[in-house]
Amino acid sequence: MSRKRIGDILLERKAITPAQLEAGLAAQKRTRQRLGVTLVQQGLISEVQLAQAIAASTNLGTVDLAQAQPDWSAVHMLRARFCEAHELFPFAIDKQGPVKRLLVALSDPLNQPAIEEIEFTTGLKVLPYVSTHSQVRTAILRYYHKHSQADAEARAKTVVTTLPQAAAQVEEDDAPMVMGEEIISMQNVVPSKKKGGVAKDLDFLFGGTEDSENDDLERKFWALLRAMQKKGLLSREEFLSELEKSEP
Repeated sequence: MSRKRIGDILLERKAITPAQLEAGLAAQKRTRQRLGVTLVQQGLISEVQLAQAIAASTNLGTVDLAQAQPDWSAVHMLRARFCEAHELFPFAIDKQGPVKRLLVALSDPLNQPAIEEIEFTTGLKVLPYVSTHSQVRTAILRYYHKHSQADAEARAKTVVTTLPQAAAQVEEDDAPMVMGEEIISMQNVVPSKKKGGVAKDLDFLFGGTEDSENDDLERKFWALLRAMQKKGLLSREEFLSELEKSEP
């Protein structure tokens, strides 16, 4: 059974009208920004409504990180930079049942490579939840970078409100998709070369362009590990054992 498009879900929920959807699609083609970003930026839907539509399209649950009390044992499972790069936040560990699972809030629930990397490095199955971009960013700033609630929310809001202009630089072929419609993602945003204002905030949250070579090497490294694991050439235990031996 095929998933419904996000635009169709928003129409069914009467969050937007057919005319507003057509206008949003036209703006999307003209500016190359995501449909969801366009509708949020135009004030037609909220981030929460978009997250709920994505959750309905992907048959996943949603989590309100503003109300959740994160489990520190879950937060410490992942590195801050990894969370920033993939727009996700680990908020709990489900210890019920035969298999422990790491509960992770994602703004892009179809980021399968990130989920596979988490499962490989932690040894836990991932139970993904959909959250808004600003809530994920706020949680990262609060719990990894020790910002106050107010400051974290202000920084996250700044990035969200300026995202459409930055997203216009993204090539359409590179955008993650949900049944033919893009999910907004900071992973593909090209940061400005000018280090000031919004560009500084983007670099703070998601790393500057000077780290692009290291990021590319890291991406290839994890892709190689996943391939070796699938072929039975390397287990997580063997990887961690060798990693410990190489520590200074």
